[in-house]
Amino acid sequence: MIYFNVKRVLKLRGIENPYKFLTKNGFVSQTATNLANNQIGHIKPEQMEKLCLLLHCTPNDLFEWQPDANMLGSENHPLKALVRAPSPHISELVKDLPVEKMPELEEIIKNLKNAD
Repeated sequence: MIYFNVKRVLKLRGIENPYKFLTKNGFVSQTATNLANNQIGHIKPEQMEKLCLLLHCTPNDLFEWQPDANMLGSENHPLKALVRAPSPHISELVKDLPVEKMPELEEIIKNLKNAD
């Protein structure tokens, strides 16, 4: 089944208060609550575009696919791109990194940002 999972991208972006972030950026209270809790039945294209612009992502980044156990189809189906592994927050990844490695990490991040 395909799920809308904006919480994953909000977490990856380090947004600690999704509701506040969303309302501050023009989403009405109920929509912000639903988005922050991944309780979306449908989303308007304008809202999807706004989320993508705010989170610097594509619509594919906001969706997740969890195949059923009896899934039919090949192992290389395009939906496989939407299978998401749990992603730790960046702060968790770097908390044990030696301080002298931080400039190296900063350089890698700068290079990744410039590659877009």
